[in-house]
Amino acid sequence: MKEETFKNMDEGAYRVAYLIAGYIRGTLSESEHDELDQWVEASDDNMLLFEELTDEKNIEANLEWMNKIKVEESLQSTKKKINFIPEYPITKKWIFSAAASVILLVAAFGIYKIINNKPSRQTSIAKIEQAGIEPGSNQATLTLSDGSVVDLVSASGGFIKRDHGTIIEMPKEGEIVYKDSGNPIAANYNILATPKGGQYEVQLPDGSRVWLNAASSLKYPTVFSTSERLVELKGEGYFEVTKDKNKPFKVKLADGSEVKVLGTHFNIMAYENERYKDVTLLQGSVEILKGNIVQKLSPGQQGRINSSKIILVSSADTSQVTGWKNGQFIFRDAEIQSIMRQVARWYNVDIKYEVTKTPHFNATISRKEPLLKLLNIFEETNEVHFKVQNKTIYVLP
Repeated sequence: MKEETFKNMDEGAYRVAYLIAGYIRGTLSESEHDELDQWVEASDDNMLLFEELTDEKNIEANLEWMNKIKVEESLQSTKKKINFIPEYPITKKWIFSAAASVILLVAAFGIYKIINNKPSRQTSIAKIEQAGIEPGSNQATLTLSDGSVVDLVSASGGFIKRDHGTIIEMPKEGEIVYKDSGNPIAANYNILATPKGGQYEVQLPDGSRVWLNAASSLKYPTVFSTSERLVELKGEGYFEVTKDKNKPFKVKLADGSEVKVLGTHFNIMAYENERYKDVTLLQGSVEILKGNIVQKLSPGQQGRINSSKIILVSSADTSQVTGWKNGQFIFRDAEIQSIMRQVARWYNVDIKYEVTKTPHFNATISRKEPLLKLLNIFEETNEVHFKVQNKTIYVLP
């Protein structure tokens, strides 16, 4: 990119390039962060360019590109205009700073085009906003021990029900809490269930907390009155278990597998349409039991359960696994089929495939984003395209 090209760019492009580079270096002030957020949220093109420039793999590619071509001349002229920060010692932080320098050159050109009204690409999903497909929200039903069902979406906050000596309350939207009334009765089971497009949180009678992902259910007693705390999970849940050495906590899965803990933080993904059932440990210690097979996990490890064995993943990406709980889709070298299964559960849509290849993607996307933005991100790669009819997404070549 020649120097005269940069001279023709307006200050707006330089400013946004500076903000993106500062974001990568971690040098932005709070006001600059707000300024960058406003720019990113202003249009789909802005968001897509930001995602591309801040992807770690692209940063590494920029470094390789920097080593192959002469950029010093252009860098010098750009540094003066955007208040470039001096290089760091050769550390990981320096590597990202160096990559940010290259991004100042690459980003300024791309941003210049956007600021100057670059025409948006017309995609096959341009009319999707009219389909009314919204992201998921706090939705669930609670089945009580007598078989009656409470719709937690329409329930008002505060006191919900009393079930055999246990008080059920809703302290805030999206959460129910069980409290001992002081007159415990023999345990009776409740079932908390989320639909496709729903999520919910429950605090169990022992103080343990469980977050349920979409299309999931948790069966549990209203009182933990036996020598163990046994619950049953279908779908996906994140657990923060209260320690009680006298009452081990067990999670039973639909295939008969069990996860045994004393007190710990872990995630279980056990959807029927997934190839594996994954148990991922963040804190503490758990044991997975599958028939006669026992596999103990340490923090950062994952056990992948299939029909006949447990596969140990010694270094799991815990941020990716628990991204859903924190309001994000995090995809790391993820197959399009795996991505679309998550999309189907969260946006309550059906998926049909008219593509035979299996492209892989890396992306971090808010679960609050409209479906249009999410699909556009993948379409921009030209690896896959989509058609939407009613509540069905067709995956196209």
